[in-house]
Amino acid sequence: MSRQKTKRVVLPALRGIMGDWIYYSCLMDIREISERVRYAEEIHKNKFLSDMIQRQLKTGRSEQIARYLKTQPERFFNSLVIATYGGHPNWHALSDVRSKEKKPELKDLDDETIGSLGFLTLRGDERLFALDGQHRLAGIKKIVKDGLNQDPRDELSVILVAHKETAKGLERTRRLFTTLNKTARPVSKGDIIALDEDDAMAICVRWLIEKTDMFSGERVAFVASNNMPVKNTKALTTIGNLYDVLSILFTASEFSLRKHKADLQRVRPRDEDLEAYFEYAKDYFVFLGRNFEELDSFFKAANTANVVAKNRGAHGGNALFRPIGLEIFTRIITKLTRDLSLAEAVKRAALLPRDLTEEPFAELMWDTSTSTIVNSHKVTLRETLLHMLGRSKLPEKALLERYRKEVGDDTADLPDAVG
Repeated sequence: MSRQKTKRVVLPALRGIMGDWIYYSCLMDIREISERVRYAEEIHKNKFLSDMIQRQLKTGRSEQIARYLKTQPERFFNSLVIATYGGHPNWHALSDVRSKEKKPELKDLDDETIGSLGFLTLRGDERLFALDGQHRLAGIKKIVKDGLNQDPRDELSVILVAHKETAKGLERTRRLFTTLNKTARPVSKGDIIALDEDDAMAICVRWLIEKTDMFSGERVAFVASNNMPVKNTKALTTIGNLYDVLSILFTASEFSLRKHKADLQRVRPRDEDLEAYFEYAKDYFVFLGRNFEELDSFFKAANTANVVAKNRGAHGGNALFRPIGLEIFTRIITKLTRDLSLAEAVKRAALLPRDLTEEPFAELMWDTSTSTIVNSHKVTLRETLLHMLGRSKLPEKALLERYRKEVGDDTADLPDAVG
C-alpha cells in the first residue's frame, strides 16, 4: 500500500540491545505518532488474515483511550513498540556527554554507555507500524483527528525495532507481536491464529488457507469464534473452528507427534515436525473429502454457494457444515484412531448419519421447533454416535437415560448401530 512521504524528524533516543534485537527508545510527539504509525496488518501477506487483525481493534476501547488523553491531566502511557522498514533511519550517537564542570558522577562514563545516547533521524519515507499498543494508537489517531488541543503536545515513549520484509523477517516480527501481547494481556484467539509463529495449530491453519485449495478464498469464514455468520453462504466453517479441529486432531489422535495442547501452543515444533503436523491436517481433510460425498462436493466446487445452501440453512442440512458438527466428528474420529489408522477411522465415521433433522441430531444438535443449533448436548450426541459405532464409553443404560432426558422423550430408543 502506497503512503505519502512525511517530513524529516529527529528523535532523542537511547540505543539498546536485548537478545538479538537492536532497539531505539525514543520520544515522539503525539501528532507525529498519529501521522506516521500504522496498524499491524502489514506484517501479514494474506489480506484476509490482515483484515482479521484490524477487526480486533474494538471501537469502544479506542474511544475510551481518546477520552482519557483528552480529559485526564495525569495521563501516562507505557511505551508503544513500533516496527520500521524502508526509508533510511539513521542513528547519531553523541560523541561525549561528560560534564564540562568535571562533575564526578559523569567523569568515568565508558564509551559504550556514551554511545547508547543520541538521536534517531527518520527521513519520512519509512513505514512504521505498531506491534504493541494498537488500541493506544487507535485512541491517539482518534483524538488527533477530532482536533488535538494540547499545549505543549504530549511526547510519548516509543520503542523502534527494525523489520525486514522477507519471509524470515515477517516470521520474526509476528513472533515479537504475539510475544509482546502474551506478556501484556491475553492474546485474542483471532490474533493467535493470524500471527502466532510458535503455535502449531495456528501455523497449520494459515498453511491450510494459503497452501491448499480446500480452504482458500471464501471457503473458510474469517471469524475467530465457532459461530458461523448467518449470512455466510460460501464457507464450510470458521477459522476459529478450524483451529479447534486441529487442536483436537493434534492432541487426541494416536500418532507419533501427539502432544498436550499447551506444548503445541508455546514452543514452535522443529521445521520437519511442523511440516508433519501440516501433512497430517491436510490428510485429514483429504480423507474427509474422500469418504463424505458432501465434503467432496464442497472441496471440488468452483463456487461453493450451491453446496453450502444444500447443506446449511433454516432447513437444517448436514452436521458437518456446522462448526459444532465438525468438532464432534473430529472427536469421534480421533477416538477411532486408537486402533485404526486415520484413513480407516474417517472411513468408519462416514457410516454415521449427518442429517440434522433426523436422530440422533434432532433435539440434541438441532432444535426442530425453532430450527436453530443447540450447543448444550455435545457430550450426549458424541457418545450416542460412538454407541452407533460400538465405541461409547458410557454403559448403554446410562446413555439411554441421558438420551431420553435430553431429547425430551421418555419412550425414545437409542439409534440403531451402523455398519
